[in-house]
Amino acid sequence: MSHKFVIVGAGLSGLSNAFFIKHFFPKAQITLVEQSNRVGGMIISNNRNGFICEEGPRSIRMGKYNRPLYHILNKIGLYKEFVPSIQQPYSYIYWNGKLNAVPLQMNLETISQFIQDNGSGDVFKLIKAYPKMLFKKPDTDNLGDYLEQVLGRDLTEKYAESVFYGIYGESVYNLSKALCYQKSHMNGYNEQELSKDLSFDKDFEQARDQKLKGANSYRFRDGVESLPKRLHGYLQETYQSEYKVKLNSKAKWIDLTRKELVVESREEQEEQRLNYDYLILNAPTHQLSQIMINSNLNKVGEMFRGVKCNTLVTRNICWDQKILPKEFKGFGYLINPKQQQVILGMVADSLSFPSQYPENATNLSVMSIYDVNDHVILSELSKHLGVKIPDPKEIVTKGWSKAFTQFSPGHQEEMKKIESELNAKSIIIGANNYTLAIPELVYLSYSKVKQLYL
Repeated sequence: MSHKFVIVGAGLSGLSNAFFIKHFFPKAQITLVEQSNRVGGMIISNNRNGFICEEGPRSIRMGKYNRPLYHILNKIGLYKEFVPSIQQPYSYIYWNGKLNAVPLQMNLETISQFIQDNGSGDVFKLIKAYPKMLFKKPDTDNLGDYLEQVLGRDLTEKYAESVFYGIYGESVYNLSKALCYQKSHMNGYNEQELSKDLSFDKDFEQARDQKLKGANSYRFRDGVESLPKRLHGYLQETYQSEYKVKLNSKAKWIDLTRKELVVESREEQEEQRLNYDYLILNAPTHQLSQIMINSNLNKVGEMFRGVKCNTLVTRNICWDQKILPKEFKGFGYLINPKQQQVILGMVADSLSFPSQYPENATNLSVMSIYDVNDHVILSELSKHLGVKIPDPKEIVTKGWSKAFTQFSPGHQEEMKKIESELNAKSIIIGANNYTLAIPELVYLSYSKVKQLYL
């Protein structure tokens, strides 16, 4: 039986939906609707005079949720272009006017440096808190309240606030414990069951085991954007007329009676109606809110409107020389919000992925919540690193306005209510409403399609 799928959003979630739809529904007709002029969404890689500048995700983290993503990499052949990270011994937290080392590799040297920077008191507090982290189950979805009960206020404010503020741009007291810490949206992940659906070739397994051994993250030869570009190309080549993408097209409203999505095309200057059996929505929540209200789904629209979205500005800053102090041996650093800095954090890309930059060059990715003049960012970098920063060769800036869902306490329950309202209407909410991590996005995209199949 042939099903018609319409997917709003041609980022990685939408493309993964399309890939797994064809896995479970081989005869399906798929149309992706994308508001911008390109596929890939927030994954953007640019080669600027030999510098691989990642304007969205910097890399793909290793972890335990990789099988659906690996299956895609296997099928599209992108595993041949793996670029593994070089693991650094430390990350850093900027606290009380200086960078404090936090070990990424556990050995005598890194632990000694941690004690030197942070004091032995923090070590004893962390050791004391460890059993509570394993066994204490406070009845709250507020991550800050939970961590205070487990770690105590001092450790929560110094370490947890720094880490989660750097990742999510929000205080731990505004984040969901279920989504941001426990990863409850991944509870259905079962490696053994997935292996029955998603297999690997021997060539892939050999390349993965050889190239990614010891790495904590990876990229591809031409950057992370190779993933959505290559996946889109694979879908086009393999399924031809059964897979279509409408760029420069905005989803306006849903005709629930006819099961049609009404789309406005900037190129054709007219509205089109796309018939569907299933509609999958991967757009940001503020866009989903408007689509729902336009479709007289006012209750759902107001629920989406209540979801806060954060803004982020990324900068790739490039130098033709080494500018980091010799003692800096880190993946990067995060800023504690109490330090009242513009910068959220910095990633030293040229230390983790030196092969993607000119020899002896430096590339730093700097994140901030709001935009300021470049000289403010360079001045803060100089202060944080304790060195005078020379003028860079180039700065590549990208602003992401209201692009990141804030996973507030209770967010998962709100999404479940929305899904219960929409699923009966053959409308599915995309993975981007639950996570930002690439392997998790791909797994949830797989999972939602498999649920339809079952």
